[in-house]
Amino acid sequence: MEIDIMTSYYTKLPEPSTILVRNPKFLVAEGGLATNRSLLVDNRKIKMIASEAEIRRKYKGDYETIDANGCMVMPGLVNTHSHIGMSMLRGYAEGLPLLSWLKARIWPAEAKLKPKQIELGAALGAVEMVLSGTTSAVSMYFYSKEGSEASAMFNVGLRGIATHSVFEWTRDEALKRTEEFVRDWHGKDDGRIRIATSPHSPYTCGPETLKQVEAKRLGLNEKYGSKYRILNSMHVAEATNEVKEIESNYKVKVNDGVAAYLGRLGVLTKDMIAAHCIHLTENDLKALKRSSASVASCPLSNLKLGMGVARLSQMMARGINVSIATDGAASSNLLDMFEAMKFASLLQKGVNNDPTLMSAKGCFDAATINGAKAMHQDAITGSLKEGKRADLVIMQLDGPNSMPIYDPYNYLVFAARSGDVRDVVVDGRIIVKDRQVTTVDMGKLREEVASATEVLGT
Repeated sequence: MEIDIMTSYYTKLPEPSTILVRNPKFLVAEGGLATNRSLLVDNRKIKMIASEAEIRRKYKGDYETIDANGCMVMPGLVNTHSHIGMSMLRGYAEGLPLLSWLKARIWPAEAKLKPKQIELGAALGAVEMVLSGTTSAVSMYFYSKEGSEASAMFNVGLRGIATHSVFEWTRDEALKRTEEFVRDWHGKDDGRIRIATSPHSPYTCGPETLKQVEAKRLGLNEKYGSKYRILNSMHVAEATNEVKEIESNYKVKVNDGVAAYLGRLGVLTKDMIAAHCIHLTENDLKALKRSSASVASCPLSNLKLGMGVARLSQMMARGINVSIATDGAASSNLLDMFEAMKFASLLQKGVNNDPTLMSAKGCFDAATINGAKAMHQDAITGSLKEGKRADLVIMQLDGPNSMPIYDPYNYLVFAARSGDVRDVVVDGRIIVKDRQVTTVDMGKLREEVASATEVLGT
């Protein structure tokens, strides 16, 4: 049985507008916390951060006003590893180790998914993200002209990087599909939507395939990457038996570590977003530092699948760029970066018996500017600064969990909840207003998800 999924759940994406965000209690700016400061958005960018009186004196045009009185204005959260199309598989496979989870449940279920169902799941995931304060995301899944994560990101209003995953057994077709994806979507909407290459993992891609994907990426950058660089994203060192799996599948030696192995192949580069990175050797840490690759840590899915705890504090101490992510809803169930931030910090403190590790400010940076750096977009997003793109979140501070606030960073990491998000602006567009997404008809989306779920459950 198949169903015809429509995309009528999208409403019209608004044009970027001129917006005055006025009189917040706190403004979390790039230079530090500010009070008595308002923020003016114009032409997708943050035009001015100053007192409301100064802004109104200098810029006298018409602009939409968001009253942030008593609220906190912060940069949007950056989720550097997810599979938003897998939101249709939330709760579908539970209580299994990673490889059994993939082979016995997830891959067979994915074989049933049609492109429009993938886009439906991605729209659901993108809505969940923006409603919980995420403005930028990297998502790894599959591409078809008939439906894709990029289309969902574009229409919901999220800033994103999407990929088409490559496996050993899909290599030739997947590389063709990747080039098509880049040609169709890379750089859309003034660079808001970008595409990356994505070999799934070193245990599902042999060494020659990994090198072929990297060669393809470099070639695509020559053709399409002059303005917006095409990056690479891959699962790295996520399972305890990953080394044995690689060695058994491809007859190679990986005894010095998975990241070190990727370094020897020439595919671990500054353009790599390496997801998970839990089981790292000393050589792996050196390889990550030497390459300037970024790590996307997924503490929630790592715990839920029993994969372990990444050594984030050690990586950060060595100068490795560490960002935070949720993974997909099929493995972590939620795409909530507030929850991921809190767990990332608490795990470092708990497993190392050291409460000084992964401070609130350091953790918040990992979820914002470090994520933007991993996406090679820290010059335009990841913090609130004049001239950067207007990707911002307004937190309502009237809940009991928001009282009192002695340190806004401690609040954001340890006490804030996604339900505190009131308004979200991405690239100068108001995507969430008064806790309602503006770009999707939620009634129609719910109907489509319910219909598709009935089919997938058969």
